[in-house]
Amino acid sequence: MEAIPRPPALKWLLPFIPVLTLLLGGCLGPVHFPQPPPRPESLHQLGPSDSELAQVVDRLTAARPGQTGVYPVTTAQDALAVRLSAIRAARRSIDIQYFIFRRDESGRLLTHELIDAADRGVRVRFLLDDFTTGDSISLLAALDQHPNIEVRLFNPFPKRSTRAIELFADFCRLQRRMHNKAFTIDGRVTFIGGRNLSDKYFGIDNQIVFHDLDMVTIGAALPAINRQFDVYWNSPYSFSLRPVVSGSLYRNHRAELYSELKESAHRLLSSDYGKGLQQSPLIPALSSDDHLWYWGTAEVLVDPPQKIVAPTGGRALYASDQLMRAITGAQHRLIIISPYMLPGPYYFEALLAAAARGVEIHLLTNSLGSSDLVLVHGPYHKYRLPMLRAGIRLYEMSGSLDFDNNHWHEDSRSLLHAKLFAVDEHIVYAGSFNFDQRSLYLNTELGLLLDSPSLAGKITENFIANIQANALTLNLREGKIVWQDSTGQIFHRDPGATALQRLGSKISSWLPIEHLL
Repeated sequence: MEAIPRPPALKWLLPFIPVLTLLLGGCLGPVHFPQPPPRPESLHQLGPSDSELAQVVDRLTAARPGQTGVYPVTTAQDALAVRLSAIRAARRSIDIQYFIFRRDESGRLLTHELIDAADRGVRVRFLLDDFTTGDSISLLAALDQHPNIEVRLFNPFPKRSTRAIELFADFCRLQRRMHNKAFTIDGRVTFIGGRNLSDKYFGIDNQIVFHDLDMVTIGAALPAINRQFDVYWNSPYSFSLRPVVSGSLYRNHRAELYSELKESAHRLLSSDYGKGLQQSPLIPALSSDDHLWYWGTAEVLVDPPQKIVAPTGGRALYASDQLMRAITGAQHRLIIISPYMLPGPYYFEALLAAAARGVEIHLLTNSLGSSDLVLVHGPYHKYRLPMLRAGIRLYEMSGSLDFDNNHWHEDSRSLLHAKLFAVDEHIVYAGSFNFDQRSLYLNTELGLLLDSPSLAGKITENFIANIQANALTLNLREGKIVWQDSTGQIFHRDPGATALQRLGSKISSWLPIEHLL
């Protein structure tokens, strides 16, 4: 389940739609999907071999045939900085695939930069899931009007208004989303991870910043990432923007919008935050310092787009099952970081079996006080006690902790959004997959499974050394759960949670909706 900025009409109705749907018969059968208008097939394009980007990538990969190189980007500001640098380095193509794109400071800046790239002849393909496109449609239309840019929407809503009613009327189809996240330049470098494209993920929002992770990725994994984009782009579940949205977006105010984008980009880049973006030492370091990169053999784990129309129920049969087998097959030590924790009975039993055979399991998720989705937190409660009894070490992100995440606004708080797994200090997964039923059965996901002992060992070492100082530790006392913070203070109920959060969590724990979360 993703952290979703919702239109006001959905805000109050969405929690009740799964219940109403269950009463009307559920969503266990195949999903029926409309056919898109005809459009030509489009395939990825590699940038020229003599470009600066190609030369850097070729130098870094030359001595490592068959291997994939990654660099973990953990700070919000650096995550935007590397994207800006990559867009500016593009010479032939930019392929973007995301769940959320917002019309905010970072969204306007990225739109401006993409138009600049298209002006110099770069082809841009922008594939966006349609669930949260409400406030960004005008930006998408501005992009789509450029001759070198095409925008497509995945699993679009049939109309652009009354979305709550549309969602209820066709819940079985519209609740299933493309959750993949990839940002690929010239087919040679990509960003894989959990971040969406909005201020909350880049440290700009003045209330919330999601603590997240990207992997800058080069090398042998790129062909598979390029191919999966082509498959999604050309699938019958992706619709060109123009037939879906109002024609008035294509007739009016284009010049005014471009002027607004230019002014907004200049304003942000002139701020202290923007100056930091353009002066980031990470960009030249990644180009020149080979020691910053982690290398290994990699497998791209991606669900096929037709997952969104497949019947639900039973075990996952897609990339998520492959990932879960790698996780639950750990032999020595397992680190799990996920904002949501709803593994379901089959995978939960596999996790308990791993603990029973002596695997040291550390698991970090959001606390109720830091959760952005109280509806998800209620069903998670039933897993906590059995995990602690099995010896699993459980930690929850505190809503009051101040993470160093390159925030522009110092008073904004961090919520956990990273999805990261380290298995036996050998295997690392980073991508869009949450440890929940929605990622397993309903949404499509994309991630990288990397066999890199150096990276897995570093992640494990840092996690174990720092986790108790940066999260709440859950323990059992007289058979009941207690929380302990870094100062040793003990809490006997979910710390930092409001009475309304506790009530919402309790109610959601009673509802038979875990398979939809």
